[in-house]
Amino acid sequence: MSFKLTSFLQAIVIYAIGGFYALQFLLRTTLEILSDPWPVNWSTKTRLFPPAILTDSKHGRHQYTKINGVRLHYVENGDREKPLMLFLHGFPEFWFSWRHQLEEFAKDYWVVALDLRGFGNSEQPDDPAAYRIDLVVEDIRSFIQTSGHEKAIVIGHGFGATVGFQFVLKHMPMVERYVMMGGASLTVTRSLLLTSWQQFKMSWNSFFYRVPNLPEFYVSCKDFRFIEQNMGRFLTFQELEAYKYTFSRKDAMKRALHCLRENFNLWRIEERLPAIDIYSPGLYLVAENDQFVSMHSAPALVKAYDSLKFRVVPGCGHYMHLESPAVINKMIRDFLNT
Repeated sequence: MSFKLTSFLQAIVIYAIGGFYALQFLLRTTLEILSDPWPVNWSTKTRLFPPAILTDSKHGRHQYTKINGVRLHYVENGDREKPLMLFLHGFPEFWFSWRHQLEEFAKDYWVVALDLRGFGNSEQPDDPAAYRIDLVVEDIRSFIQTSGHEKAIVIGHGFGATVGFQFVLKHMPMVERYVMMGGASLTVTRSLLLTSWQQFKMSWNSFFYRVPNLPEFYVSCKDFRFIEQNMGRFLTFQELEAYKYTFSRKDAMKRALHCLRENFNLWRIEERLPAIDIYSPGLYLVAENDQFVSMHSAPALVKAYDSLKFRVVPGCGHYMHLESPAVINKMIRDFLNT
Protein backbone atom coordinates (compact mmCIF):
# COMPACT_ATOMS: atom_id res chain seq x y z
CA MET A 1 0.00 0.00 0.00
CA SER A 2 1.45 3.37 -0.95
CA PHE A 3 2.35 5.97 1.66
CA LYS A 4 -0.21 8.43 0.28
CA LEU A 5 -3.03 5.86 0.42
CA THR A 6 -2.04 4.83 3.96
CA SER A 7 -2.03 8.46 5.11
CA PHE A 8 -5.41 9.01 3.46
CA LEU A 9 -6.96 6.02 5.25
CA GLN A 10 -5.43 7.09 8.54
CA ALA A 11 -6.89 10.58 8.15
CA ILE A 12 -10.31 9.05 7.48
CA VAL A 13 -10.12 7.03 10.71
CA ILE A 14 -9.06 10.01 12.84
CA TYR A 15 -11.67 12.36 11.43
CA ALA A 16 -14.37 9.67 11.64
CA ILE A 17 -13.71 9.29 15.37
CA GLY A 18 -13.54 13.05 15.76
CA GLY A 19 -16.80 13.35 13.85
CA PHE A 20 -18.44 10.86 16.21
CA TYR A 21 -17.51 12.97 19.22
CA ALA A 22 -18.50 16.13 17.37
CA LEU A 23 -21.94 14.66 16.70
CA GLN A 24 -22.30 13.80 20.38
CA PHE A 25 -21.34 17.36 21.29
CA LEU A 26 -23.80 18.85 18.80
CA LEU A 27 -26.69 16.74 20.09
CA ARG A 28 -25.92 17.52 23.72
CA THR A 29 -25.43 21.22 22.98
CA THR A 30 -28.68 21.38 21.01
CA LEU A 31 -30.57 20.03 24.00
CA GLU A 32 -28.83 22.54 26.27
CA ILE A 33 -29.68 25.43 23.96
CA LEU A 34 -33.31 24.36 23.86
CA SER A 35 -33.42 24.49 27.65
CA ASP A 36 -31.37 27.71 27.82
CA PRO A 37 -31.92 29.63 24.54
CA TRP A 38 -30.58 33.03 25.62
CA PRO A 39 -27.48 33.79 23.47
CA VAL A 40 -25.90 35.90 26.22
CA ASN A 41 -25.63 32.80 28.40
CA TRP A 42 -23.52 31.06 25.72
CA SER A 43 -21.18 33.93 24.96
CA THR A 44 -17.69 34.78 26.17
CA LYS A 45 -17.38 37.90 28.29
CA THR A 46 -15.20 40.67 26.85
CA ARG A 47 -12.21 41.38 29.08
CA LEU A 48 -10.25 44.49 28.17
CA PHE A 49 -7.73 44.53 31.01
CA PRO A 50 -5.71 41.75 32.64
CA PRO A 51 -6.48 40.92 36.28
CA ALA A 52 -3.93 42.29 38.72
CA ILE A 53 -2.78 38.81 39.70
CA LEU A 54 -1.09 38.39 36.31
CA THR A 55 1.34 41.20 37.05
CA ASP A 56 1.97 40.38 40.71
CA SER A 57 5.72 40.70 41.26
CA LYS A 58 5.80 37.74 43.67
CA HIS A 59 5.55 35.40 40.68
CA GLY A 60 8.60 36.88 38.99
CA ARG A 61 9.71 39.17 36.19
CA HIS A 62 8.12 39.26 32.72
CA GLN A 63 10.60 38.96 29.87
CA TYR A 64 10.64 38.42 26.09
CA THR A 65 13.12 36.80 23.75
CA LYS A 66 13.21 36.27 19.98
CA ILE A 67 13.98 32.64 19.12
CA ASN A 68 13.66 30.83 15.80
CA GLY A 69 11.81 33.79 14.34
CA VAL A 70 9.17 33.71 17.12
CA ARG A 71 8.90 36.15 20.03
CA LEU A 72 8.46 34.16 23.24
CA HIS A 73 7.25 35.47 26.58
CA TYR A 74 8.40 34.02 29.87
CA VAL A 75 8.33 34.76 33.58
CA GLU A 76 11.55 34.30 35.56
CA ASN A 77 12.29 34.26 39.24
CA GLY A 78 15.43 33.72 41.27
CA ASP A 79 19.10 34.22 40.50
CA ARG A 80 20.24 33.71 36.89
CA GLU A 81 23.55 32.35 38.16
CA LYS A 82 21.83 29.39 39.80
CA PRO A 83 20.85 26.17 37.94
CA LEU A 84 18.08 26.66 35.39
CA MET A 85 14.68 25.07 36.07
CA LEU A 86 12.47 25.36 33.00
CA PHE A 87 8.68 24.84 33.10
CA LEU A 88 6.51 23.81 30.12
CA HIS A 89 2.75 24.21 30.47
CA GLY A 90 -0.14 22.19 29.04
CA PHE A 91 -3.59 23.04 27.61
CA PRO A 92 -5.50 25.25 28.23
CA GLU A 93 -2.73 26.85 30.25
CA PHE A 94 0.13 29.32 30.03
CA TRP A 95 3.01 30.43 32.28
CA PHE A 96 0.60 31.30 35.08
CA SER A 97 -0.05 27.62 35.82
CA TRP A 98 3.46 27.39 37.31
CA ARG A 99 3.06 30.32 39.74
CA HIS A 100 3.27 28.05 42.80
CA GLN A 101 6.51 26.51 41.53
CA LEU A 102 7.98 29.89 40.54
CA GLU A 103 7.68 30.99 44.14
CA GLU A 104 8.72 27.69 45.72
CA PHE A 105 11.93 27.01 43.83
CA ALA A 106 13.22 30.57 43.24
CA LYS A 107 15.48 30.48 46.28
CA ASP A 108 17.47 27.52 44.93
CA TYR A 109 17.16 27.83 41.14
CA TRP A 110 16.71 30.27 38.30
CA VAL A 111 13.12 29.31 37.54
CA VAL A 112 11.59 30.11 34.14
CA ALA A 113 8.01 29.46 33.02
CA LEU A 114 7.68 29.77 29.26
CA ASP A 115 4.61 30.67 27.28
CA LEU A 116 4.98 28.12 24.48
CA ARG A 117 4.51 29.48 20.98
CA GLY A 118 0.80 30.12 20.41
CA PHE A 119 0.01 30.54 24.11
CA GLY A 120 -0.24 33.49 26.49
CA ASN A 121 1.85 36.47 25.47
CA SER A 122 4.12 34.55 23.12
CA GLU A 123 3.81 35.10 19.40
CA GLN A 124 1.01 33.21 17.65
CA PRO A 125 1.99 32.24 14.08
CA ASP A 126 -0.87 31.96 11.59
CA ASP A 127 0.42 28.80 9.91
CA PRO A 128 -0.76 25.68 11.79
CA ALA A 129 2.41 23.85 10.74
CA ALA A 130 4.40 26.31 12.87
CA TYR A 131 3.15 24.47 15.97
CA ARG A 132 4.61 21.05 15.23
CA ILE A 133 6.41 19.54 18.16
CA ASP A 134 9.89 19.58 16.63
CA LEU A 135 9.68 23.36 16.27
CA VAL A 136 8.53 23.73 19.88
CA VAL A 137 11.40 21.48 20.97
CA GLU A 138 13.81 23.68 19.02
CA ASP A 139 12.43 26.72 20.88
CA ILE A 140 13.36 25.06 24.16
CA ARG A 141 16.83 24.06 22.96
CA SER A 142 17.52 27.58 21.71
CA PHE A 143 16.23 29.15 24.91
CA ILE A 144 18.57 27.06 27.08
CA GLN A 145 21.48 27.67 24.72
CA THR A 146 21.02 31.45 24.71
CA SER A 147 20.40 31.60 28.47
CA GLY A 148 24.04 30.96 29.24
CA HIS A 149 23.31 27.56 30.79
CA GLU A 150 24.54 24.26 29.36
CA LYS A 151 21.87 22.18 31.10
CA ALA A 152 18.43 22.58 32.63
CA ILE A 153 16.01 20.78 34.90
CA VAL A 154 12.99 20.43 32.62
CA ILE A 155 9.48 20.15 34.09
CA GLY A 156 6.35 19.73 31.99
CA HIS A 157 2.64 19.08 32.32
CA GLY A 158 0.11 17.75 29.81
CA PHE A 159 1.08 18.87 26.33
CA GLY A 160 4.16 20.43 27.91
CA ALA A 161 5.13 16.97 29.22
CA THR A 162 4.79 15.49 25.73
CA VAL A 163 7.04 18.26 24.42
CA GLY A 164 9.37 17.70 27.37
CA PHE A 165 9.76 13.98 26.68
CA GLN A 166 10.55 14.77 23.04
CA PHE A 167 13.14 17.31 24.15
CA VAL A 168 14.71 14.79 26.53
CA LEU A 169 15.04 12.19 23.76
CA LYS A 170 16.47 14.68 21.30
CA HIS A 171 18.75 16.68 23.59
CA MET A 172 19.60 14.44 26.54
CA PRO A 173 23.03 16.11 27.15
CA MET A 174 21.18 19.37 27.91
CA VAL A 175 18.98 17.74 30.58
CA GLU A 176 20.22 17.67 34.17
CA ARG A 177 17.03 16.02 35.40
CA TYR A 178 13.41 16.08 34.29
CA VAL A 179 9.95 15.80 35.81
CA MET A 180 6.91 15.19 33.59
CA MET A 181 3.34 14.98 34.81
CA GLY A 182 -0.01 14.12 33.27
CA GLY A 183 1.30 13.57 29.74
CA ALA A 184 3.20 10.76 28.02
CA SER A 185 5.72 10.87 25.18
CA LEU A 186 4.55 10.81 21.56
CA THR A 187 5.59 7.18 21.11
CA VAL A 188 3.96 5.94 24.30
CA THR A 189 0.81 7.98 23.65
CA ARG A 190 0.42 6.45 20.19
CA SER A 191 1.09 2.98 21.53
CA LEU A 192 -1.47 3.31 24.34
CA LEU A 193 -4.12 4.63 21.97
CA LEU A 194 -3.71 1.47 19.91
CA THR A 195 -3.43 -1.00 22.80
CA SER A 196 -5.34 0.43 25.78
CA TRP A 197 -9.12 0.76 25.52
CA GLN A 198 -9.11 2.80 28.73
CA GLN A 199 -6.65 5.35 27.33
CA PHE A 200 -8.52 5.41 24.02
CA LYS A 201 -11.75 6.40 25.82
CA MET A 202 -9.94 8.96 27.98
CA SER A 203 -8.45 10.55 24.85
CA TRP A 204 -11.82 11.51 23.37
CA ASN A 205 -10.88 15.19 23.47
CA SER A 206 -7.74 14.60 21.37
CA PHE A 207 -9.88 13.17 18.58
CA PHE A 208 -12.50 15.87 19.00
CA TYR A 209 -9.90 18.65 18.81
CA ARG A 210 -9.07 17.51 15.26
CA VAL A 211 -12.48 18.76 14.11
CA PRO A 212 -12.46 22.33 12.73
CA ASN A 213 -14.11 25.18 14.69
CA LEU A 214 -16.26 23.15 17.11
CA PRO A 215 -13.52 22.69 19.74
CA GLU A 216 -13.00 26.47 19.94
CA PHE A 217 -16.68 26.88 20.73
CA TYR A 218 -16.68 23.91 23.11
CA VAL A 219 -13.82 25.25 25.26
CA SER A 220 -14.98 28.89 25.30
CA CYS A 221 -18.79 28.63 25.39
CA LYS A 222 -20.63 29.80 28.49
CA ASP A 223 -17.65 32.00 29.32
CA PHE A 224 -15.13 29.14 29.35
CA ARG A 225 -17.23 26.56 31.12
CA PHE A 226 -14.59 23.96 30.17
CA ILE A 227 -11.94 25.75 32.24
CA GLU A 228 -14.33 26.21 35.15
CA GLN A 229 -15.29 22.52 35.14
CA ASN A 230 -11.70 21.30 35.03
CA MET A 231 -9.90 23.90 37.17
CA GLY A 232 -12.54 25.98 38.91
CA ARG A 233 -12.61 23.95 42.15
CA PHE A 234 -9.06 24.94 43.08
CA LEU A 235 -8.80 28.44 41.62
CA THR A 236 -9.77 31.72 43.23
CA PHE A 237 -11.99 34.10 41.28
CA GLN A 238 -8.99 36.22 40.26
CA GLU A 239 -7.00 33.15 39.17
CA LEU A 240 -9.89 31.91 37.07
CA GLU A 241 -10.20 35.36 35.52
CA ALA A 242 -6.51 35.18 34.56
CA TYR A 243 -7.20 32.11 32.41
CA LYS A 244 -10.38 33.57 30.93
CA TYR A 245 -8.71 36.87 30.09
CA THR A 246 -5.76 35.14 28.41
CA PHE A 247 -7.83 32.82 26.23
CA SER A 248 -10.57 35.35 25.42
CA ARG A 249 -8.19 37.45 23.34
CA LYS A 250 -8.54 37.31 19.57
CA ASP A 251 -7.64 33.88 18.13
CA ALA A 252 -5.96 32.82 21.39
CA MET A 253 -7.93 29.59 21.69
CA LYS A 254 -7.57 28.77 18.00
CA ARG A 255 -3.78 29.12 18.14
CA ALA A 256 -3.58 27.00 21.30
CA LEU A 257 -5.63 24.27 19.66
CA HIS A 258 -3.28 24.32 16.66
CA CYS A 259 -0.66 22.80 18.97
CA LEU A 260 -2.92 19.84 19.68
CA ARG A 261 -4.20 19.44 16.14
CA GLU A 262 -0.75 19.46 14.59
CA ASN A 263 0.74 16.94 17.00
CA PHE A 264 -2.07 14.48 17.59
CA ASN A 265 -1.32 12.09 14.74
CA LEU A 266 -1.06 8.39 15.48
CA TRP A 267 1.04 7.59 12.46
CA ARG A 268 3.14 10.65 11.66
CA ILE A 269 6.76 9.67 11.26
CA GLU A 270 8.94 12.08 13.23
CA GLU A 271 12.57 12.74 12.41
CA ARG A 272 15.04 10.13 13.62
CA LEU A 273 16.18 10.75 17.20
CA PRO A 274 19.79 10.28 18.32
CA ALA A 275 20.89 7.09 20.07
CA ILE A 276 21.13 7.57 23.84
CA ASP A 277 23.85 5.89 25.90
CA ILE A 278 23.12 7.45 29.28
CA TYR A 279 19.71 8.76 30.34
CA SER A 280 19.36 11.64 32.76
CA PRO A 281 17.33 10.79 35.88
CA GLY A 282 13.62 11.41 35.40
CA LEU A 283 10.38 11.38 37.37
CA TYR A 284 6.88 10.85 35.97
CA LEU A 285 3.87 11.92 38.04
CA VAL A 286 0.44 10.51 37.24
CA ALA A 287 -2.65 11.73 39.10
CA GLU A 288 -4.86 9.14 40.76
CA ASN A 289 -8.01 10.68 39.28
CA ASP A 290 -6.64 12.00 35.99
CA GLN A 291 -9.52 12.34 33.55
CA PHE A 292 -7.34 12.38 30.42
CA VAL A 293 -4.31 10.14 31.12
CA SER A 294 -4.53 6.55 32.35
CA MET A 295 -2.31 4.82 34.89
CA HIS A 296 -1.07 2.59 32.05
CA SER A 297 1.10 5.49 30.90
CA ALA A 298 3.43 5.14 33.91
CA PRO A 299 4.79 1.59 33.41
CA ALA A 300 4.92 2.16 29.64
CA LEU A 301 7.11 5.24 30.12
CA VAL A 302 9.35 3.56 32.71
CA LYS A 303 9.92 0.75 30.21
CA ALA A 304 10.76 3.22 27.43
CA TYR A 305 13.06 5.53 29.44
CA ASP A 306 16.01 4.29 31.46
CA SER A 307 16.51 5.98 34.85
CA LEU A 308 12.84 7.06 34.95
CA LYS A 309 10.74 6.50 38.08
CA PHE A 310 7.06 7.24 38.59
CA ARG A 311 4.86 8.25 41.48
CA VAL A 312 1.08 8.40 41.81
CA VAL A 313 -0.31 11.69 43.13
CA PRO A 314 -3.21 10.69 45.41
CA GLY A 315 -6.62 12.32 45.26
CA CYS A 316 -5.78 14.61 42.33
CA GLY A 317 -7.10 15.14 38.83
CA HIS A 318 -5.21 16.08 35.68
CA TYR A 319 -4.18 19.57 36.83
CA MET A 320 -2.36 18.22 39.88
CA HIS A 321 0.17 21.08 40.10
CA LEU A 322 -2.74 23.50 40.54
CA GLU A 323 -4.90 21.28 42.72
CA SER A 324 -2.20 20.16 45.17
CA PRO A 325 0.83 22.43 44.63
CA ALA A 326 2.38 21.66 48.04
CA VAL A 327 2.32 17.91 47.32
CA ILE A 328 3.76 18.37 43.83
CA ASN A 329 6.47 20.73 45.08
CA LYS A 330 7.51 18.23 47.73
CA MET A 331 7.65 15.39 45.19
CA ILE A 332 9.80 17.48 42.87
CA ARG A 333 12.10 18.59 45.69
CA ASP A 334 12.43 15.05 47.07
CA PHE A 335 13.38 13.82 43.60
CA LEU A 336 15.93 16.58 43.06
CA ASN A 337 17.48 15.96 46.49
CA THR A 338 17.80 12.21 45.94
